[in-house]
Amino acid sequence: MMKMYLFLPFILIFSNSYAQKLTDKFQYKVTYKLTYKLDSTALDEPKSEYMILYAGDKLSKFSSRAKTLSNPNVVQGNSGHTSREALTKFHYEILKEAQSGNLHYTLKIPKMDDTFYYIEEMDQFEWTILPENKKIKDFKVQKATTSFAGRDYIAWFTPEIPIAEGPYKFNGLPGLILEIADTKEQWVFEFFGLEKLSPKVSYKLNLNQFAKTDKEQLQDLWYRYRKDPFSYSNNPIIQTSLFHKRCTKNMWNLLLKC
Repeated sequence: MMKMYLFLPFILIFSNSYAQKLTDKFQYKVTYKLTYKLDSTALDEPKSEYMILYAGDKLSKFSSRAKTLSNPNVVQGNSGHTSREALTKFHYEILKEAQSGNLHYTLKIPKMDDTFYYIEEMDQFEWTILPENKKIKDFKVQKATTSFAGRDYIAWFTPEIPIAEGPYKFNGLPGLILEIADTKEQWVFEFFGLEKLSPKVSYKLNLNQFAKTDKEQLQDLWYRYRKDPFSYSNNPIIQTSLFHKRCTKNMWNLLLKC
């Protein structure tokens, strides 16, 4: 079993040897207050957390404020300090790459070295733009609706900030989404603040450090961790279905080339 542990890092590096690096200089920092109700049996007890969207010409990054402040890749423009073990319910980062149209969902298992990502298309929203307007703080916003992951959403976007971005995976409107919520208000993103960064904040992410998977497998793995973190931490990752087939295939291909 020890040999399997020692060999696993090589397998991951080999399988991701052609993965790309994501880089940009962020011009905008948008802060949202997320109010959410995870427990369907306790919908009268909402929780909240601050989330941050960084946006540049080529790339955007969305994550929790606690995770952002603990990330050494983004330090300029942050005016607070937090422990690297800052508590958050949201351990993902979502990166949207405008040129390729790819959305990269990355996840690090808390207190573990296991890091994963999967790729989706950014263009997964069919928006209906409505004539209704209102003001959010100093910005004039317009109403739009869409459906996503079994929920109907109402968004308010502002053409005054001409970037087709928003919180979480949401994007594709002719202006920044300042507010979006599902009609049952189980997930509510409220605009908290906007900062235009000067100088711009440099960012880079090397996907070679992550194991590529797909959405379904990562959801299963994340569920396994949340259900029993102790069992997960004492179980070699090589035993999970996520890696078994991939590692076997990569090893076989490598041996054929020797």
